[in-house]
Amino acid sequence: MNEKVGYGEQDEKLLELFRTVPERAFRQLFDTYYMPLCVYTVQLTDSFDMAEDVVQEVLAYFWEKKYYNRVNGSLRGYLFYAVRNAALLALKKNKMVSMEELSGMKIDIPDEFPDREELYERERQLMADLEKLPQQEVLAVKAVILESKKYKEAADELQISVNTLKTHLSRALSKLRKNHNLMIFFY
Repeated sequence: MNEKVGYGEQDEKLLELFRTVPERAFRQLFDTYYMPLCVYTVQLTDSFDMAEDVVQEVLAYFWEKKYYNRVNGSLRGYLFYAVRNAALLALKKNKMVSMEELSGMKIDIPDEFPDREELYERERQLMADLEKLPQQEVLAVKAVILESKKYKEAADELQISVNTLKTHLSRALSKLRKNHNLMIFFY
């Protein structure tokens, strides 16, 4: 059986870096967590645009209010719970979901990285499902998620508008999340 690796050590290093070089730590935190938080949040909102807004607001608040000085436990846990709560508030504020629906929503936060065999199997299944999507949705996911391209760059490459790209991406992620934990993209 392969050993699974958790987030703890990485988060401890990040929190230590916040004590010495906060700007660099925030850049590293953003690079590490931005897209996983967005994908997690889109599972709640069904909108990549709303997910991005929520994550950006949470990260900005985290930086401006220096919450990195207050995190005593898991940084990863703090960030995922913060975006979850912010997403649910945004849904409620925009009257996109009722309180009854909110109480039934459960999207798990991964506690650890899967082992290699589990990761390979999940990735294989996800890629098979990805290939079943319409071509434009597949191209949007590959460009933005798998290749980490900026929206403008990906849209130009696909010869579509940025808004059309975001629509394709949101639709694809919504379909994929029904069968998979999309955090697989970030392991």
